[in-house]
Amino acid sequence: MFIKPGTWNVISQNLNWLIISLLFFSLGAGIVYLAPQNGIYLLEEIPAEQKQLLQEMAQMVFEGSPLRGALILFGNNLVASVQVMILGIALGVPSLLGLLANGALLGFIMKSLSLEGIPLLPFIFLGILPHGIFELPAFLLSAALGLKMGFHLVFPLPHKKRGESLKYILKEYWTLLPLVFYLLALAAIIEVLVSPALLQRVMDLY
Repeated sequence: MFIKPGTWNVISQNLNWLIISLLFFSLGAGIVYLAPQNGIYLLEEIPAEQKQLLQEMAQMVFEGSPLRGALILFGNNLVASVQVMILGIALGVPSLLGLLANGALLGFIMKSLSLEGIPLLPFIFLGILPHGIFELPAFLLSAALGLKMGFHLVFPLPHKKRGESLKYILKEYWTLLPLVFYLLALAAIIEVLVSPALLQRVMDLY
């Protein structure tokens, strides 16, 4: 699977949707980070079953074979990225909620670390940025096209019907899929093999 011709043209033509996606992601993070009580309530409302699933997922990713962990992480992130785009057919609502939820999760982690007296900048640069520079663009690209799909199913693209708009956007996503694939693969490898070691250095200092 190689990067398809026209990939960068598709990205440049959807910069506005990428910016909108980034704004919603940042909004989710900012709401939780700046309102600590909301973050606490969000954590308390997570069902015990979901907490257990998250713990089991973390164990599978980080406590077993690095290759197996990277594959599991990559598979989950790829499914999430495809879903956030395809489910944009529901007027873009799932894509919007996905952006807010993922941003809120980051905001909660940052707030929790801040309350524990752990400086955020080292955590961000060593624990998140190494894999985040690949993972976040992939997610934002998917969500951007999900939002675009939802919008243009209500307001079709110029000179196109709704069905034609849907096919056009799906074609755009098909063009971007190899890039999303590679970005998520790199992110998974770095998150399993590199980020934990860097993050541990930060935690050891505090």
